Amino acid sequence: MLQRLAARGCATLDLDQAARDVVAPGSPALGEIEAAFGPDVLRRGALDRAALGALVFEDAAARERLNAIVHPRVWAVEARWTAAQPPDAVRVTDAALLVETGAHLRFDRLVVVHCAPELQLARLLGRDGLTEVAARARIAAQMPVAEKRAFANFEIDTSASPSDTDQAADALADALFALARERPAAGGAALERLASGLAHGPRDGPRGLSPEGILAAAGTGRGIEMQALAAALQPPATGPWYRAASGEPSLPASGFCVAVAAWADCRRPADAELAVAAAGSIARLVHVEAGARADACLAAFVAVRLAAGGDAMRARGLAAECEALAARFGGGRPSGRLAAVWSALERYPAAPSTAGSLAASLGGDAGTAASLAGLVAPPSASDRVAALRASLRALAGRTAEE
Repeated sequence: MLQRLAARGCATLDLDQAARDVVAPGSPALGEIEAAFGPDVLRRGALDRAALGALVFEDAAARERLNAIVHPRVWAVEARWTAAQPPDAVRVTDAALLVETGAHLRFDRLVVVHCAPELQLARLLGRDGLTEVAARARIAAQMPVAEKRAFANFEIDTSASPSDTDQAADALADALFALARERPAAGGAALERLASGLAHGPRDGPRGLSPEGILAAAGTGRGIEMQALAAALQPPATGPWYRAASGEPSLPASGFCVAVAAWADCRRPADAELAVAAAGSIARLVHVEAGARADACLAAFVAVRLAAGGDAMRARGLAAECEALAARFGGGRPSGRLAAVWSALERYPAAPSTAGSLAASLGGDAGTAASLAGLVAPPSASDRVAALRASLRALAGRTAEE
């Protein structure tokens, strides 16, 4: 797959190969692995992958220790490779555990390559020489494929013939090049609107994860990393980030909509699908209910459109355009609870406080309505708007360098 994309002109990086390179004999990483797991994971001075795999694929804590040693070095390889590519390159990074580690939002689009479970097992047995027990443990350590596909912008099923896979890779290359050609220019007007929407929106969020907290995490240099957001929850999540939700919070993730739209706009202006995908992932931190996650996706889509100059009075119609996409990234159909927000925006499209109050009286979320109305409210010269504007400009500069 990666070779086919490279032949089509994509710049490609195999992060799994990078992970093998950083633990080469004599490397600092290999010394740290030996110190952490003992000499039995080495064989003749090199990493014994089978021995290490037997330890880490059955022990989540051991996997975390290994990841803490290897991943920062792999990310450094990726950063150097990215910096070496020309600005117009279509960059494709291949890695096995992007979703599991919560690093998938570092990329504009996610491609999930999968095959039938029995074929996946057979390929592992044939490629890596594993026992069936070890191969099944390795598969069990990953997110189930059916669940991972909910994060995909593109899917490729490699269960059929190699020629079928090549055709799918060619179609993917065409789509990626078309997406690159559509890259819009950054616009200052959108950042002004987004700063206003954030200023009028909620300061608090479910389980302590606030809109501004999401933007602060996005500005740390690694982008939005789901495991870091999960650790910031109150109470902090344990285990995989995508199992962080344990019930339905009092505040909905739709309140994040302007923050998610702002991050997406700083990364790739007016890219609604990028914002929707991110909203679906972030909502998984706090919502078990698929409908609530889909609502967050709808609100993020509307926020992107309003930031680009859309009409708030048409928010209901804008949301209707996104229902299929929201269901995909949310994992189910929208709940319908945003109807109160759309009604409030129809009556008070540019009056954040009034729209929020009406949405609340109709059984909806005041924060979501106020933040969306804030995107089209008259410009404000408040210190808070000025500070948010400066933060968004700084974020836009950092994401342009990624």
